[in-house]
Amino acid sequence: MRPDFSGEWILNRQASILQSGAVAVESGVMWIDHRDPKCGFRMNMSAGGQSVEHVSERLSDGVEVAGGGVLSRLLWEGDALVFNCCSQSSDESWNMSWRYALLEEGQRLRAVEQIPGGGRDQDNIWIFERR
Repeated sequence: MRPDFSGEWILNRQASILQSGAVAVESGVMWIDHRDPKCGFRMNMSAGGQSVEHVSERLSDGVEVAGGGVLSRLLWEGDALVFNCCSQSSDESWNMSWRYALLEEGQRLRAVEQIPGGGRDQDNIWIFERR
C-alpha cells in the first residue's frame, strides 16, 4: 500500500537544508490532498516579507502534461512521489524535480528539490512537520 501524503505540513526551517534563492524562505505551509492517483498541492512560502503561493493538481500516473509553457508529470518511485517539470520554451531552458517522502511514521515530510543548470543550480532539502 502506498503512503498517503494528505495533510497540513509546516516548514521546519531549521531542519531544512536550503541553497541559493531558497535561503531567503523564512516560513511556509503546504497542504496536500492526496487521493491516489489524484494529488493536489497548495504551498505558501514567506521570504523577506513577501508571500508566494503555488497551487497544482496532478495524477500520479507518470503521464506528461503540458500547460503554461511547462511540461510536467507526477509518478511513484517506490514509496516516494516524484514531480518533474521542465520548460517548453526555447528561450528559457530549465528542469526541476521534487521527490516527496514520509519520514518518522508519517509525522515528517521530506521534499528534495533539484534544479540543475540554467544558472539556477539548487539542491534543497525541505523538511515539513505534520500539523
